[in-house]
Amino acid sequence: MNGAVHDLVGAWRLERWSLEYEDGRPGEFPLGPDARGMLLYTPDGPTDGWVSATLMNAGQPSASLAYAGRYDVRGGAVHHSIEISTDPSLVGMTTTRHIARERDVLTLSGPDFRAGTGRSQKIVWRRLP
Repeated sequence: MNGAVHDLVGAWRLERWSLEYEDGRPGEFPLGPDARGMLLYTPDGPTDGWVSATLMNAGQPSASLAYAGRYDVRGGAVHHSIEISTDPSLVGMTTTRHIARERDVLTLSGPDFRAGTGRSQKIVWRRLP
């Protein structure tokens, strides 16, 4: 397992999920500012493994997003290859998230799920003990 994969392996709790706009508009919180979520990376090979993410609106649990699939780490980014999802339009998609890590805080950022929206995603996670 390489160092980048080792840095991801484990369980993470959502701190914040926001959408940031290229044109400077204020950001949005797709599932509200108090969204809750869990992220799990498992080891498999030297550069990959399995990922599972679940995010939900704290006040309205039916408003949620969950997906799972394989991941691999290349060039400072993690690529999630989505195999199952509560949003069928994400199945078969590969997302790219740039990795920033400071101690027990992991920030994943990158393009929106859909091209041409003029926004990017920023997802902040905190490692669970």
